Amino acid sequence: MKGLLAKVHSRERGVVIIWIAFFMITMLGFVALGIDVAKVMATRTELQNAADAAALAGASAVDVANGNIVQNTAVGRAQATAADNKAFVNEPLPVQLLGSDVSFPTTRQCKVTVRRDAGAGGEMVTHVAQVLGIKSMSLTATATAEASPAKGICNKLAPMGAIPAAGNPTDFIPGCAHQYTLKQGQGGGTEGNYQALDFPAPCNDGACAGYSQTGANTYRCLLGNGYGCCISVGQKLQTEPGNMTGPTRQGLQDLWDGDTDRRSNICYENYTGNNNRIVNVPVISAPANGRTDVTVLAFAAFFLKVRPSGGPSQPVTGEFINLVAPGEGGGPAGSTLFSLRLVK
Repeated sequence: MKGLLAKVHSRERGVVIIWIAFFMITMLGFVALGIDVAKVMATRTELQNAADAAALAGASAVDVANGNIVQNTAVGRAQATAADNKAFVNEPLPVQLLGSDVSFPTTRQCKVTVRRDAGAGGEMVTHVAQVLGIKSMSLTATATAEASPAKGICNKLAPMGAIPAAGNPTDFIPGCAHQYTLKQGQGGGTEGNYQALDFPAPCNDGACAGYSQTGANTYRCLLGNGYGCCISVGQKLQTEPGNMTGPTRQGLQDLWDGDTDRRSNICYENYTGNNNRIVNVPVISAPANGRTDVTVLAFAAFFLKVRPSGGPSQPVTGEFINLVAPGEGGGPAGSTLFSLRLVK
């Protein structure tokens, strides 16, 4: 009888050992899953951030002449931006973006696919899961960005308004042969208005934070530094009556002095500066008499060709260009100042 009981107990101990071994293997699988799932999630997040940044960089390569994305430039910008981001292989390494993984669904959209696989820097290496035979994993992330007509601009707006012919904001033509008046000179105004604008105050952002809404000092500061808050399509702005010859010359001179290319009478295609002579302005409805309201129809960018001389009869003119600026996209087709946004 004792021998029989000993055999039974021995079998039970053997079964327990088997169950413990099975339990340990199962727990090891869960630990592997937990550790490596966390690494997968982190890697996916890193890849998505890289894809978003690369797509936005690619979409910023807008042709100044037609507003479409210059594809070769976009690919280069996307690759450079992706490389500034890291994602896990065995450790965080720069993301390699292949040229074939950059595409253009429309003339103003850039789509990017970033990968962690054998062809783009290596797959993500697992850790504990390797005991289960899973040594690495391939992961991808995609993003599509668009250069969208600006609905609102939130940086460096100059207090001048471009008035389109017949009220159509698409009438501006790029190229050195075409010049557009951003502020009238003496004799060119309409009942005291010369296309100068007041922007809403107070604005607590930017170099002109804390300035009053009106006045020569505010106008000069805004010309030299730009408005730091947001203006939207459809918003009503007031005009700033008077020619203000001195503040105009001083503000524009500040712009000019801050540029690395101060050559006068050159076209934008020959310009090599730091973009200080490019001004973003609202496209506005024609003003009535005196201090009056005008409506923001769209936004546009202009390159200042001529160094300001300060003469009261000299208008401020610019060469129209298509450009990207910080703000909100999804605006009317007439806006030729673009803002970047992720659409997928």
